[in-house]
Amino acid sequence: MELYQIRYFLAVSRTLNFTRAAEECNLTQPALTRAVKKLEDELGGELFRRERSRSHLTDLGKIMVPFLQQSYDASLAAKAEAENFGSGDVAPLSIGISHTVPASVLERVLFELQRVTTGLNFNLERASTTEISRMLEAGDVDFCVVPRAADPWDRAEFWDLFEEDYVICSGNSEQISGKSHESFHGPVVDRPYCEHNDEICDYIDGWSDKPTIRHRISSDMDARLIVGKNGSFTIMPRSTALECEFSFQPLENSKIRRSIVLMSAAGRRHSGAGTRFLQLMRAANWSTFDS
Repeated sequence: MELYQIRYFLAVSRTLNFTRAAEECNLTQPALTRAVKKLEDELGGELFRRERSRSHLTDLGKIMVPFLQQSYDASLAAKAEAENFGSGDVAPLSIGISHTVPASVLERVLFELQRVTTGLNFNLERASTTEISRMLEAGDVDFCVVPRAADPWDRAEFWDLFEEDYVICSGNSEQISGKSHESFHGPVVDRPYCEHNDEICDYIDGWSDKPTIRHRISSDMDARLIVGKNGSFTIMPRSTALECEFSFQPLENSKIRRSIVLMSAAGRRHSGAGTRFLQLMRAANWSTFDS
């Protein structure tokens, strides 16, 4: 069925008069009648019962009104969105960010981007580093902010943002201040989604008196619910500890570190919003995250 057929049907359903509906749609009554008849043929039944100057919706017609109204409204919305996009009124930008990278990394840049970009249509995708990289490769995101991988996608283009260490965290300074790591006997909170989780587990397993109870979380957002309770602790990147507002101290005798990078597809063209985002990310001061 065609959009104009739905429009004519809706006009008749409102006016219940073919003549007035034709005038509203700015065409002749025979042309409107033919269009409605064609729609009836496609739907397999009469939509109106015609009675002189007034028509009535049939049972099928009554059923079709909400469905065809929804289709018509959606088509108009899609057309308006396409026109806005073509005119530059909408500035789309899709960013992928690893589960282990705190949102605060993007906060200042996105604030400035919204200030200088009219009609910014922003989409933020969260997933594992591997999945986010696949989304970039497939063109589902324009950029991604992830820890640098040992075996990156061959068309990936990188911009280094900052490098940071991992720290041991607790809920308050009294539980952690001045203590040796091996004095932590409370439960350890595992973050199995972390890219360096194997190294962290090996580090803790190397303690002479390692913890016997291990909790597990699937998101850093949940860390605040459990870290520090009953003496529990965790090991996480410094930027994440800062965002969670944990008390922390550097790891003893550990080389566990990570580099956070902005990644794009080499040679891929960016929208105006994407170009501005890249410029702001490269010009930003990342020293507050470096450690």
